[in-house]
Amino acid sequence: MKKIMVLSFVACGVLLAGPVCDFKEKDVQTQIDYASKHGHKDKISGLQKALKELQKHCKDEIVIAEIQTDISKLEKKVAEVKQKILEVQAKGKTDRVKKQEMKLKLVQTELESKKQELKKMQDLMNPPAPSKK
Repeated sequence: MKKIMVLSFVACGVLLAGPVCDFKEKDVQTQIDYASKHGHKDKISGLQKALKELQKHCKDEIVIAEIQTDISKLEKKVAEVKQKILEVQAKGKTDRVKKQEMKLKLVQTELESKKQELKKMQDLMNPPAPSKK
């Protein structure tokens, strides 16, 4: 009887974490399994620590809010780099323009990645309704 109660509490804990945190935990566990399989012992302890921290402190709303904050910061960075490109162009420094354009592409790529991550996490929290046939 005690085993059933313990398992019930563990199962409830997993359900209370939410779909975003469950996804993140499964991702870290997959990384632990991969590291174990390929002999990356140096990474295993760090990943196990990360998993324990997720299990203790992860909340879906906080994860979503952190991603949204990251997106805002990246959008500001994009604007700053675009402004820097205009300034460097005005000074006629073509070599610095190319450098800033490369930086812009990197920041835009990171921004798009964060937007995709946010969409994925929002989809996990709000799965589409099953289609009726």
